[in-house]
Amino acid sequence: MISLKQKIPTVKKPTRRSAAVVDFDNTLFFTDECTIMASKSIYGRRMPVEEIRSLPKPEKHRIYRLGFEKYHSKSRPNTFIIRKLKKSDAELILLTARTKEDSKTIMSLIASSGLEFDRLIFRPKKYLFGHDEEWKLGVLSKISKKYDDIEFYEDKIENIMHAKSGLPDQKIKYFRVSGASINRV
Repeated sequence: MISLKQKIPTVKKPTRRSAAVVDFDNTLFFTDECTIMASKSIYGRRMPVEEIRSLPKPEKHRIYRLGFEKYHSKSRPNTFIIRKLKKSDAELILLTARTKEDSKTIMSLIASSGLEFDRLIFRPKKYLFGHDEEWKLGVLSKISKKYDDIEFYEDKIENIMHAKSGLPDQKIKYFRVSGASINRV
């Protein structure tokens, strides 16, 4: 018989850890204009983003670096995803193919948006000229071991499809961000 003074033990439910993993360029902030301005500065003409992406990695990196170094003020926040992330209870993780050279500017832009990230993951220089999707897959694989639920937000479909084929785990939900739309892939 249990007396009224006796406490009944409560069973604590384990808490689920969830994370929202977010890309920076053209997902969290629109940065194409920075890149286009840099292409004009280097090549004397405004190159379309598709043309810039098709350049050899060293040339592409040179444009991206100059674009962010000199024209980062042309970056615009993606208010649609920023509002969504502000409502999220998940831990926020920035996963960007940019190196730590851009960290101060990125942190400043993020602060201006009112978002607070729990972790910022920048691409190490040793992986600079490798494939973005391969590097992101490796990082997502490590993250997936620490969280029960993950939402991955990215603008490049090739990065999403590569991650999805390498990590088909049901605990990761993949989302393609395109302007003000977010679609589950």
